[in-house]
Order: sequence, then C-alpha cells, then structure tokens
Amino acid sequence: MTTFFRSVLMCLVGAMNAGCIVNSSNALPDGGIPSANRAVIVYGVKVEGAWPHPAFPLDLAEYDIGQQNITGNCFRFNRTETRVSPLPGTVKYVAFDVRPGYYIYSPFNVAPFEVEVVSFEARAGKTVYIGDFIYEKSQQVSLVRQLDTAREVIVQALPKLKGQITLATAAAATRPRAFVCTP
Repeated sequence: MTTFFRSVLMCLVGAMNAGCIVNSSNALPDGGIPSANRAVIVYGVKVEGAWPHPAFPLDLAEYDIGQQNITGNCFRFNRTETRVSPLPGTVKYVAFDVRPGYYIYSPFNVAPFEVEVVSFEARAGKTVYIGDFIYEKSQQVSLVRQLDTAREVIVQALPKLKGQITLATAAAATRPRAFVCTP
C-alpha cells in the first residue's frame, strides 16, 4: 500500500471514529438574525439534579416529519450541540443558526426525556424559542415552554438576538432511532 493510500485510509478511519462529520447547524454565542433561507432556534438548558460528568450535554437533531426519524447518517448529521455546567444553577440560553425544518430531542442524549415525543418547527427567516430543558432530580429531562416568562432573560443572555422571537410550533412525532457508526 502506498503512502498516499495509507494517508487517505487513516483520514477516513479517523473521520469515522470522530463521528458525524458535516453539521450545518452553527452556534450563535450572542444571538443573531436568521437569513431568508435559514432559521434561528433558541432554547434554555438547566441542571437541577446531580449530573456526575464534567458537563451536561443536550442536543436537538434535525427531524424529517415525513419519515418520522432524524435526518442524516455518520457523515452528515444536523444537530445543535449544547454543553452546560453539571452543577445545579440557572438556565443557560443558547441560539443556533439552522436549516429550516423540524428539530427533536436527540436520541443520542443520555438523559431520558420525560415528555411525550414532539418535534419543533423552525421556519425559514424566523427566530423560534423551543423551551427550557431541565435536568430534574429524577434524572429525566423535562421541558417548560413559557416564552412570555423567558423573553426578558433570553434578550439579556443573547444581546445580538434581533427581531421577533416566537414560540416554535410543536408537532407530534415518533420516537427517533439513533444510527450507529462503525469503521
């Protein structure tokens, strides 16, 4: 095997081990404005129960409402990726620039979601609030969707978030299946 092919093979194996390579969702640390063909989703994450790891992870995955499953595979997988302190504290608000469509509590999340399976619509050119995901003392994640209560804190936490924030439309969904990536 030539050095070139060995290098290509090593890159491919490394990429596969790293997991999903392409993700078109981008974090907006201070907020932002959606372009005409993108959307911005906002949500909060709070830890109330004791999480035994260095950070509490919570991801939302792009969801195909027609196929009733998450989109993507080992090479392309659109999702938001949030990591917060594992210590009980206040809600941390995050914003993401995403493809328009539906998003769901990711099947790759470790903590179980105690709410009925639901997807949230992110419309093109809009900023939507999904809700506050709370890791409870019961070791499950609950969801609080009260935009009127959260609006002022969101604006303070994400000062560059401009325009109207609306509550994301929720739609019933089927529990998504996680895919497995192996070399």
